[in-house]
Amino acid sequence: MAKEKIVTDERLLALLIEHGSVTRVAKIAGVSRNAIYMRLRQNEDFRTKYEEAKNAVLQDACGAISTKLETAAAVLYDVATNDRAAVSVRVSAADSLLRHGLRYIEQGEILKRLDALEAGQRDI
Repeated sequence: MAKEKIVTDERLLALLIEHGSVTRVAKIAGVSRNAIYMRLRQNEDFRTKYEEAKNAVLQDACGAISTKLETAAAVLYDVATNDRAAVSVRVSAADSLLRHGLRYIEQGEILKRLDALEAGQRDI
């Protein structure tokens, strides 16, 4: 049985963030998937760093998407109100505006409530 490579936490974290798949990272790093899962389960500092890194990537992606939402909404609005567009296209654009707009508003409300709950917990 071949001995597994020793991969530093920093290298493993970088690979996990870059590739996102434990299976892919295991192949690249030359370690077993089980070794990666064990490190995530048993090493709290590693797991915390991994969660923080994933959250940072997610926040960056959300920020990038957020800057484009106004443009996307404007395009959908333009299509929905374009008298020359086919009715089915206009309805589809209006439906998208309603569905996604409602979801965006709901999530904003949920986040406000969650922030209030967390603030309340800190005060206890």
